[in-house]
Amino acid sequence: MMQKDKKYIAFVCTGNTCRSPMAEGIFNSLAEEKGMEVKAESFGISTVSGLPASENSVTACAEIGVDISNLRSTSVQEAEIEKFDKFYCMSESHKRILSEYFFVPCDKISVLNVTDPYGGNLFVYRECRDEIYNSVKEIIETYEN
Repeated sequence: MMQKDKKYIAFVCTGNTCRSPMAEGIFNSLAEEKGMEVKAESFGISTVSGLPASENSVTACAEIGVDISNLRSTSVQEAEIEKFDKFYCMSESHKRILSEYFFVPCDKISVLNVTDPYGGNLFVYRECRDEIYNSVKEIIETYEN
């Protein structure tokens, strides 16, 4: 059941196994440390629900103390779109799909422009994780203020 005072945000990417689960895990870890009433979830634009986060995503996050090993993908069709206050998309194409096909108002969508590490080695995933971490830190600040 949703608490009234808790806000929900969504991180959105293509497959919901690399970028958005990393963002979800990092955000929730930082928000929890600060005792914030904001919870992140994530979903993918073209995926099936139930896939585990990629091995390199899990490893890259574990290196900074964030455990995403239990996260499973959610497809956009199964995401509870109406509960989210804000959507953070990894690319412009994700934003376009959310607004055109799922009628999410553009003012609720931000684009982070994070390159897809899919198929890359652990080094590529670490770079991606750090990029996401920096974006997430900025997002956390907007909720603190």
